Amino acid sequence: MPELYAEILLPRKMHGSSDVLTYALPAEKTEDFQEGQLVEIPLRNGKIRGVIWNIHDRKPAFRTKPIDRIVGNSIHLNSRQIALAKHIAAYYICPLHKVIKLFFPATAFTRKKSLEEIPPLEKDNFREADLQLTSEQISALEKIKKSTKSTILLHGVTGSGKTEIYRRLTLDAIKAGQQVLMLVPEISLTPQTVKNFEKQFGKNIAVIHSKLSAKKKSNYLYNIYRSNIQIIIGSRSAIFAPFQNLGLIIIDEEHEDSYKQDQAPRYHTREIAEKICALADETQNENQRAGIDAPENSLKPRIKLILGSATPSIESYYKAKSGEYELVEMPSRIPQLDHPDALPRIHLIDLRDELKKKNYSIFSELLQVKIAANLARKQQTILFLNRRGAASAVICRDCGHVEACPDCETSLTYHSRISVENSILPSQRLICHHCGKIQPIPKTCRNCQSSLIKYIGLGTQKIEEEVTKLFPTARVLRADKDTTKKHGDFEDIYNAFHNHEADILIGTQMIGKGLHLPQVTLVGIVLADTTLTIPDFRSGEKTFQLLTQVAGRSGREKPGEVIIQTYLPDHYAVQSTLRHDYIGFYQNELINREENHYPPFNKLIKLTIEDTDAQKAYFHSHQLFQELEQTKSELHSTGTNLVDQINVFPALLPKLRGKYRWQILLGGSNPQQFLKNFSYLKPLRSDIKIDVDPLHTI
Repeated sequence: MPELYAEILLPRKMHGSSDVLTYALPAEKTEDFQEGQLVEIPLRNGKIRGVIWNIHDRKPAFRTKPIDRIVGNSIHLNSRQIALAKHIAAYYICPLHKVIKLFFPATAFTRKKSLEEIPPLEKDNFREADLQLTSEQISALEKIKKSTKSTILLHGVTGSGKTEIYRRLTLDAIKAGQQVLMLVPEISLTPQTVKNFEKQFGKNIAVIHSKLSAKKKSNYLYNIYRSNIQIIIGSRSAIFAPFQNLGLIIIDEEHEDSYKQDQAPRYHTREIAEKICALADETQNENQRAGIDAPENSLKPRIKLILGSATPSIESYYKAKSGEYELVEMPSRIPQLDHPDALPRIHLIDLRDELKKKNYSIFSELLQVKIAANLARKQQTILFLNRRGAASAVICRDCGHVEACPDCETSLTYHSRISVENSILPSQRLICHHCGKIQPIPKTCRNCQSSLIKYIGLGTQKIEEEVTKLFPTARVLRADKDTTKKHGDFEDIYNAFHNHEADILIGTQMIGKGLHLPQVTLVGIVLADTTLTIPDFRSGEKTFQLLTQVAGRSGREKPGEVIIQTYLPDHYAVQSTLRHDYIGFYQNELINREENHYPPFNKLIKLTIEDTDAQKAYFHSHQLFQELEQTKSELHSTGTNLVDQINVFPALLPKLRGKYRWQILLGGSNPQQFLKNFSYLKPLRSDIKIDVDPLHTI
């Protein structure tokens, strides 16, 4: 038998262009080694762990050391997971040493003791479904079960009962002996999801998110690998758990930005889930060709992917309407006995009219009246503003100087109270919401020494102060990043509000993520324009989604109302929200996307060039831009049209955390292929970040 060698992939950057090191397989134990195994190897004077990436019989030109051992009680990758890792590296233009870290817990590459096993989930631990389904839910469930497509878009309005559909599908998968992955945007913001599943399926559920301890996460992943756990609920990183028999993936609120990773590799969870389904189907087809699997299974996808949302992303709905996904729609809320027409009534307030009436309060007259009436009825109110703090800027009334962060060159936000050692203290400070820098309030202007300092704009703290003045007896809670710094903080706020220990909840976008609050009958959106004015192609989509989701917290079990305050009442995103009209919004948005060559009609890649020196950032970005333009022209002359637009521009935040930033946006049919082996992959003095399929162009 010829001598065999293994290419070992390490979770760190190597010298040179290779991601792997070559080692010999011990001759007496060759058959024990397989691709995907975690092994320990000698390196210099120590030992290090890596993954067997390839096994071959090509003798290298240099002397090789043998692998020390296979790491026991550890996760090992199968062929589909290796294929997925290679896909991520190629598609998201990211080195494999960064990709491989996604598939293992942090402790896997350290020399820790063996992990603990969790007992397998016993089938008699879970109950049959006990809720009566509506005819709409029954129809949706049957269509999902009969679909021959791998991906199903479940488009159901808020309160239509999507969660019960998820639970029925989960029960079927568990009975078939399959594993189920339920993904939520942020695990800490959806506490009732875990409770709903635990109520039916018991406590033996893995809940995976970034705030778990390394040991607990490692134990969960190892027991998923051993098939001891069948149900996994988690945030985006859970998509890489080592499933052995995955049958169902559910991505709830699939439109949420948090499903996109903001560090390399900058993957989107939805795209990864689709690739997992495709790889499983390829394996099934190979098995059928080899006579291992029954032919009748060819009509059934190996893994089903359910994308659920009341406000699907434009790309997902476009794929569904084009036939790539199965489209399942639930346009009605589950009717309640006292109000069968369950969607809340929406009032639109033009804030320009309020100014004409000499109302200078942050609350319109109608919103003040409705809050007072709701308090009198002992019902609950949500007040939403997607900006925290007490004021958005501090400005000198003499010279116009605005206090800015020295590292980010963006205006500092005034906070009348800040969190100090787990307590909220009345300590006035200026805070940068990008890098976290905290500064004292200046007594005089740093530019002209004037003492005429003014706070402008508003945030959630300011709303809380105004509510307390107008309604002094109201019990008020606030949910934003300042009040939810620790894991469990938001769950405490949610539980307190759910138990009616407060009358009014003030918050940012975290309060619009799928929360079921039966006593909320009034939602006030204090200013709907905070996302509309952002110069980005998704600003209309994000505004519509945010307004619709927040409005959907009202009237879940009792008649509800929503008041939207805006300076832009005629914008189609606002008007579509007013009419509960997703289809109308989608049609308007699609026209804009097609005219401007944005997704889903084009693919985008965003390059961000950063440097601590402003001139170097400018020089390197424009030099790269010229090289890209030249390559585009050369390819066009040969009839190859991979990209049709390349633009260079300063980032919306031109300086962030001490670095100056320029961006290059490429759009076309295949910008990844265009960038393949391009010169920007070589080391440059400036940092370059690559974002494939960016959520934002700013």
